[in-house]
Amino acid sequence: MNDIAGRLTAALADRYLIERELGAGGMATVYLAEDLKHHRKVALKVLKPELAAVIGGDRFLAEITTTANLQHPHILPLLDSGQTVGRSDGQETTYLYYVMPFVEGESLRGRLVRDKQLPVADAVKIAGEIAGALDYAHRQGVIHRDIKPENILLHDGRAVVADFGIALAASRTEGGSRMTETGMSLGTPHYMSPEQAMGERDLDGHTDQYALGCVLYEMLTGEPPFTGPTAQAIVAKVMGGEPELITATRKTVPTWVEDAVFVALSKIPADRFPTAGAFAAALEGPGHPLAGRTRRVRGAPGPSWRSRVLWPAAVAVVSGLAILGWLRTPASGLVLPPTQLALMAPDRGGSNPLGRQIELTPDGSALLVPGGASMLGSTLRVELDGSKGRVLDGVVPFLTDYFISPDGKEFVAAAYETAVAYRYPIGGGTGRPLPRGVRWKQRAAWGHDGSLWISDNSGGAGVVRVSPTDSVTTPFGRVSHGLVVAQVLPGDRTALAVQQPIGRASGPAVLVDLRSGTVTPLIDEAVVGIRYAVGNLVYVLGDGTLKAVPFDRKALRITGAPVVLATGIMLTGTGFAQFSVAANGTVAYLVEAGRSLVLTDRTGASHVVLDEMHSYHHPRFSPDGRRIATDFTGADGRDVWTVNLADRAFTRVTFDRDGHDAAWTSDGRSISYTSFRGGIFGTNRLRPGSAEPAESLLTSPRLGYTGIWLKGDSALITVANALLPDSKLDIAIVRQGGRGPIEPLVATRFDEQFPALSRDGRWLAYASNRSGRDEVYVRPLDGSGGEVQVSLGGGNESVWSPDGSELFYRATGQPGSSLGPTINAAGIVTRPTLAVKARQVLFSATGLAFVSPHSNFDISPDGRTFVFVRNIASSKVMILQNLPAMVERLRTGASR
Repeated sequence: MNDIAGRLTAALADRYLIERELGAGGMATVYLAEDLKHHRKVALKVLKPELAAVIGGDRFLAEITTTANLQHPHILPLLDSGQTVGRSDGQETTYLYYVMPFVEGESLRGRLVRDKQLPVADAVKIAGEIAGALDYAHRQGVIHRDIKPENILLHDGRAVVADFGIALAASRTEGGSRMTETGMSLGTPHYMSPEQAMGERDLDGHTDQYALGCVLYEMLTGEPPFTGPTAQAIVAKVMGGEPELITATRKTVPTWVEDAVFVALSKIPADRFPTAGAFAAALEGPGHPLAGRTRRVRGAPGPSWRSRVLWPAAVAVVSGLAILGWLRTPASGLVLPPTQLALMAPDRGGSNPLGRQIELTPDGSALLVPGGASMLGSTLRVELDGSKGRVLDGVVPFLTDYFISPDGKEFVAAAYETAVAYRYPIGGGTGRPLPRGVRWKQRAAWGHDGSLWISDNSGGAGVVRVSPTDSVTTPFGRVSHGLVVAQVLPGDRTALAVQQPIGRASGPAVLVDLRSGTVTPLIDEAVVGIRYAVGNLVYVLGDGTLKAVPFDRKALRITGAPVVLATGIMLTGTGFAQFSVAANGTVAYLVEAGRSLVLTDRTGASHVVLDEMHSYHHPRFSPDGRRIATDFTGADGRDVWTVNLADRAFTRVTFDRDGHDAAWTSDGRSISYTSFRGGIFGTNRLRPGSAEPAESLLTSPRLGYTGIWLKGDSALITVANALLPDSKLDIAIVRQGGRGPIEPLVATRFDEQFPALSRDGRWLAYASNRSGRDEVYVRPLDGSGGEVQVSLGGGNESVWSPDGSELFYRATGQPGSSLGPTINAAGIVTRPTLAVKARQVLFSATGLAFVSPHSNFDISPDGRTFVFVRNIASSKVMILQNLPAMVERLRTGASR
């Protein structure tokens, strides 16, 4: 029994006993189970977690019950449905399931695999029975949407249609609408109608009729009407091709049967039978009003103009069916219309949200992505033509921040835990680390000569250039502080950059002369990242908005008004935008997926605090443990909210549209938080529910985080930027009630961040990368004694237990370890001397969101419960094709 089956067995122990897996498809896995209440065998179907996350449980269960009312001898009934939670290694997963009778026999697919072609009488009988079932369902207002041999069961000499529930629910839920809007479709390419392939949402019974025509064609000939090596090739034929005549390969098929099949396969729904019942009647013998109409197929002309023009768009829509695949670079000379599609990226829950996770090759034909938690930190190259993702051999594990050279022959990436960056051949193999002293801060740009321009806006060396032979120079000197080079334009004379002052993650976009360092203003908005491709600048703002604007590369000037391509682009914990732009105008980006706020005990058992999913960040218990403060980015911007744990009341606290990093004052009456006011990072304080405006405590470009209040609220312990000439990220104190000035506590030439203060205010924990990777250390707050190292093998994000006897932290784990990140507890003693007396692994941290430069979890005042932010199991990779046409369409649409 696999892990999922084991979790389900435990979760459903009072109702079902899972015996074994029967099979798996693109949307669900089916298990043979025993219904313990009724002592019968059943088929328990469980949605794939990534699909369940998109659809949502409540709406799925509400809609799937519609199928319980379908009572027909050729429709497999729905017995039960529900959702349950399975746990493993402290990780919680919600499963959506539905239950149908277990049918002894085989599926139509099984018989086709065995016999390839069916006797004509058997094929017509099966098709007639299915058509009758569809006719009944259509009259009840229910469309199946996924008729295929796998969903047709053969039992006691009759055909039964299964899986009405999953396709109906997925199409009618909110999640189904989102999938359709973003380009995802339900169906299987071989049996998909043209209108379904085009992504039309208002489908009717004609689409089921088309699919049944495909199934009957396959029963008679041994193959579906359209086949091909990729989904794109199949859909191209669906939209623009005509199937071979059945009688050309099987002369025993009656002409009226062939005619009926070809009527059902008509490109235009109105040209098919008026009902599925009419299709069944036409199969019984000649004389149907539509019979004979398909004679034209014998001398059929080429594809219609509509089919020739629209099939590429349909290919883009159907591409969303696959997981990171079924895309293909168009043949030379073929111009794709502007398209947008969604690809599911599974297993992203354990991926690193601080690093750049997606990079397109310059020709837009492939992606580099991290392999996710279950693939032990591998790097995947995914060809967008339907090929299976290939693990790059030879590269170090847990790479992030991928940047591919303009010629597509190399890429550079960094190992997150060590911050060591490497150059690699594009296909993997032996790489070489960048020279010592080159500080990697997620910002890199390739020159066309093979050089690398790396930016550090946290008080380091500014912009450095690494030549192809690894010589290092600082071409602009100290002038480059706050300048982040985003892309070197062809010719290596000019670069796109963002001016990000110390302490900020966004700023105006500029042009930089790479010889003189001269800066020319370009876009006066809060830009996070920017790229150029095929006549347009593509950039992401600090609120996750993706924009494009026409740009004359020769004249180096903007030539039109910007348009919004998308919203909700995922940003890393350090403010880096998860997007990539290929030289051919293909754009890829990750969507900001909802996260859950969860309460977890020491064993890892957890439950969701709120049903609402948002990009929750920095949750903190109030001093009395009754409320949790958190922030997230919503339609009105980013603000702080509180949730009352007694009644789950969720209340907005700040209205700055840029409020985050909430910290409770000692008495729990007020909240301090940070925001950008006037373009500079600042700390503010207010009383939730009060009509009084927030009080500004401190505004400083050196400030990096709100901080943690000392007892009595006399000062804040925070993270600051470059407080000393040689320091970078520093642990600091802000005295006078948080009004400053900012004074260094731990400031070295390394990064010190993730501060945690014991409840008695005596002991300071923090993380430093002085050993080459983050480790957790503890020392007296006043600096009167030495420090001890708490973590072993990598760690950060620490929180003290209320009594100060334990320090909880995220252990990052050794590279290549199968355990992955964990939440650990270290026993701390302070007498006679400060020491670590024990270390214990509590549970897996895979799937828990972490950020920088502060911890992203907290512990309740009674020491019994943690609050974490949990990522969903998968996210969506969005692909935009033909950028110029997309911009033009949006521009002209906006002007109407």
